[in-house]
Amino acid sequence: MNAKGKAARAAAILAMAAAVLAAGCGVSKSKYLEVSTSAEQLTAKNQALQQSLDSANTKSAQLEKDLAASQAAAQASISELKAELESTKQATVSMQSTYEGLVGQLKSEVSNGSVTIQQMRDGIRVNLAQEILFKSGSANLDKTGKELLAKVAEELQGSTYEIQVIGHTDNQKIGPALAQRYPTNWELGSARASQITRLFMDAGIAESRMVAVSAADGRPRADNSTEEGRAQNRRIEIRLRPIETTEAASN
Repeated sequence: MNAKGKAARAAAILAMAAAVLAAGCGVSKSKYLEVSTSAEQLTAKNQALQQSLDSANTKSAQLEKDLAASQAAAQASISELKAELESTKQATVSMQSTYEGLVGQLKSEVSNGSVTIQQMRDGIRVNLAQEILFKSGSANLDKTGKELLAKVAEELQGSTYEIQVIGHTDNQKIGPALAQRYPTNWELGSARASQITRLFMDAGIAESRMVAVSAADGRPRADNSTEEGRAQNRRIEIRLRPIETTEAASN
């Protein structure tokens, strides 16, 4: 029997007792009313206590439910953070492996300064002097350039990075013979970048991973007023970035 039933039974017993006392013992009417009122008050008090208990039980059940939900959410967050940490760790190891592979493939070119390879916060940057890829005033790769880029392609085939090829030029105007095909340095830089992405594509690298763009003379590395500075500015830049970083940056 629950508390409500007990309270009702107690009130009934008290009422019967009051009635018996009133009838059999000559209890006065005022005394009888007093006993009846006490029984009713007791019943009301018990009902109030039961309501408080029911409310407390409901709150307790809700708190347990909320606690379970919070624990589940916390566990999910911990699992997600662990997965992200593992993914970041693997990406770092992969990036380091690619960097070391490129340095190994282009060791002699890095040694003589015609190629520079840098690890960036979001990837790898490779700068190749124009002179080792293209003949002066040409947008067609020469034999040495093709052989060099074949080494780069071999290293990139096993990666999943986005490959951005950027054509850079000095600030000199295009010569008359070349201007008919490439009116400005923008067209020349773009044509050279496209030649390299085509070579990479022929080597088996997916088109969806590559972007060919021209920076013309807009991002010089050195002073264009000297021949030495202009030679440094005439270059091909290859940027490697994880696909995930690229997608996040576009959102």
